[in-house]
Amino acid sequence: RRADALGRRGGLNAAAQYRQLWDILAGGLEQCALLLENTELELDEFSRLFSLVLSQYDVGAIPVSLDRVAAGDAPRMAHREVRALFLLGADSGSIPDCAPSPGLFTDQDRDGLALRDIELAPRQEDKLRREMTIAYETCVRPTEKLYVSWAAGSGDNGKAPSFLLERLAALFPGEKLVDASMSSARLSSPDTALELAGQDRSLAALLRQVPGLEERMDRLDRAAAWRRGALSPEAVTALFGRAVPMSATRLDLYNSCHFSHFMRFGLDAKPRQPAKFRPTDYGTFVHAVLEGTLRAAGEGNVPLDDGAAIAALAREAADRYETGTLAGLEGETARFRWLFDRMKESALAVTQSVCAELAVSDFDPAAFELGFGRGKTLPPVEVQNGVTLRLSGFVDRVDSWVKDGKRYLRVVDYKTGKKAFDFADVEDGRGLQMLLYLFTLAKEGQGLFGPEEIVPAGVLYVPARDPMVDGDRAMTGDDVKKARSLLLKRQGLVLDDPDVISAMERAGEGGYRFLPVDSKGESLVSERQMELLDEYVTQALKKAAGELAAGDIDADPFWRDGAHNACRWCDYQAACHFEEGCGDRARYRRGVKAAEFWNWLAKKSLSGGKEGGGEWN
Repeated sequence: RRADALGRRGGLNAAAQYRQLWDILAGGLEQCALLLENTELELDEFSRLFSLVLSQYDVGAIPVSLDRVAAGDAPRMAHREVRALFLLGADSGSIPDCAPSPGLFTDQDRDGLALRDIELAPRQEDKLRREMTIAYETCVRPTEKLYVSWAAGSGDNGKAPSFLLERLAALFPGEKLVDASMSSARLSSPDTALELAGQDRSLAALLRQVPGLEERMDRLDRAAAWRRGALSPEAVTALFGRAVPMSATRLDLYNSCHFSHFMRFGLDAKPRQPAKFRPTDYGTFVHAVLEGTLRAAGEGNVPLDDGAAIAALAREAADRYETGTLAGLEGETARFRWLFDRMKESALAVTQSVCAELAVSDFDPAAFELGFGRGKTLPPVEVQNGVTLRLSGFVDRVDSWVKDGKRYLRVVDYKTGKKAFDFADVEDGRGLQMLLYLFTLAKEGQGLFGPEEIVPAGVLYVPARDPMVDGDRAMTGDDVKKARSLLLKRQGLVLDDPDVISAMERAGEGGYRFLPVDSKGESLVSERQMELLDEYVTQALKKAAGELAAGDIDADPFWRDGAHNACRWCDYQAACHFEEGCGDRARYRRGVKAAEFWNWLAKKSLSGGKEGGGEWN
């Protein structure tokens, strides 16, 4: 009666939904009758059971009269003939939509259980078959017109078309793919037409003739003329001072994007940060455990290849951090304590890896957390070019080895993230921190380490995390161990001297387990290349100082691809509004192999010599 009354008043959709609800209610009661039969239940228990049954149904409305448009997802809209159908969102991420289930069982497990009459959720193959059926049923519904579209987007938001487009193109070779970015549909609305007017000046001239749009077009023209400009010398001094303190992280940010540096260190703009245990906190914890373990092992003459003793020292260091820095975990949640225990086990695994490396090396740790800067162990790295740039920071570890009156030093950086040594970064003036410290130690380190001549032996980036191996169930324990060993391989640069390489690691039967030395030799550096690299990083600092003094605050992010660019994790996107072609520009970079980098560096020369302050030609 309710459905009929709604239909008479013109509420056809509501009437159709009420009829569905009645069918669902009756169907749910019939299911209970068939399954429960004569089972007696309390009212509350039956109510919960009946509610659970009803929760498995969906209610959807389909066109209930002619000349109507209905919108809905493909499975619900099937089995009804229409004259025209618009299939939206036909990108590869949506069709087929059959992501793997997050459960514990694989498809092989499900097959095995199905043989024992235990049916679980559908397998991946079943999901894919259902998706193909839905795609077919959707495309055959219209009798006159089928429109298939997807949002192409751009950059990180770009989407690829579904396999469906390729199939339809093969079935209907006469149909053409249309780029709808400038379609008449977009031009029929003032807002979307105004978006396109910034790209098409002829369209802008036409919109200016539309009554009521003159003011908005004037604002659009004014915005198109805006530029970020540059800071005056007075503004540079007021914001940064005549002597600019510079850390390695800050230098990387400056060489990544001048505008982002201006926002962070010029305006001191800070994004909102939720209260949580951040990745940087994990890095601090791992550093503390590593330093505490190696110090204790050195002071107690504990052999680094004694796994049990090293594990005990590492646990003591982790416990000291827990009670000292975190003041215990009594007030924390059970989840936080569980996560911290996982972090502790990961830190112990990293510590054992570092100790295993030092056990097969003649290089010994000579300094931990060695500071560069005012009031620290060594002076800051300092250059002048319009302003004075003072680079300060810490080296996680410095290792030393003496032979024939020469002291070979290498700097070691613990990396808790996945960032790797990249020649393209160095070429672009980023990732110079460890190289700057290495060359500064070569010049200033005799007063700290001894009278011997200091030779830069290399930089090593040590993975300070327990890596997760991406494998399958067929992998044996040895396979997993081998895969984890590869993930723990160090990265960086090593002096191409057989004696130095042998001193860094005594190779076993399988070759070098830790050093990044292989048949390609991409990590090996000659003495001449070290000298060129020393000159280059100094000039990179001078270049940054000159650009800073000139007031450069351009939005000029480096950009290699969607995953490697300065914008992806930038905190200031909301303030930046980067727009290439309107004064902003991306500095596109390519991946660089070792041979390419050294050939490029060899072609460079200093016009004024090492100490003359010359520029690279």
